[in-house]
Amino acid sequence: MRSAYLVLGVPGDANREEIEAAFRRAEAQFPRERLAQEEGALARLGEIRSAYQVLNDPDSRAAHDRKLQAQVRPPPRPRTVVLTEEVSPLRKWIVAGVWLLVVMLASGIYLSHRNAEARRLAAVQEAAERKAAEREAETRRQEQDRLAAERASLAARAEANERRLLADINGSRAVATQRMQEAAMLQVQRQEQAEARRRESERLYEERRATLESRQAAAEAQRRVERDKQRVRELCWRTYGRPDC
Repeated sequence: MRSAYLVLGVPGDANREEIEAAFRRAEAQFPRERLAQEEGALARLGEIRSAYQVLNDPDSRAAHDRKLQAQVRPPPRPRTVVLTEEVSPLRKWIVAGVWLLVVMLASGIYLSHRNAEARRLAAVQEAAERKAAEREAETRRQEQDRLAAERASLAARAEANERRLLADINGSRAVATQRMQEAAMLQVQRQEQAEARRRESERLYEERRATLESRQAAAEAQRRVERDKQRVRELCWRTYGRPDC
């Protein structure tokens, strides 16, 4: 028996609207010209209308479904055999070894990143200290240039005073002598003051240099301590598999 569902081209759970729409589409494919010219077209249209009548009526559709089910015999159900593969101890050791390698690789990457960061910070600190030393040297050079210019200015003024004193030699010798002595004393005082300022500048420079050297020594000691700690951590990793031991 041919299935009415196949004739109309609808699924087995189609509703009335779907069956009606399928019938209208199938019937539209057989106009009068086709029925008159094509052999077997009339029989095909009659089959479509019979299928529609069967599926459109609930009782006839139910009977049709029972007939279709009676024709279909359920195939024998195959037996399902589940095979379980036993995990060998070697495979377990391989998996454990792979996980251990992954953990060690991750730890190595972390330690390498931390060491690189420590080196970068040390380089930044060293660069800052070097720039500070350069600024300090530039400040000292400027101070020395200023003192040299001041000494040159004092010498020029002293020479000018001496020329003025020599020009006034026709005046009172005592007054001239006194003025010369005063000028000489003034020049000596100024030179002493300039020398005192120079010594003070050098003292401050030495103090700053000593402070900078002390900081650099402390930074170098800290870097040596970090390197020693890193070597200890790496030794612990290689020996015990952990960063501390």
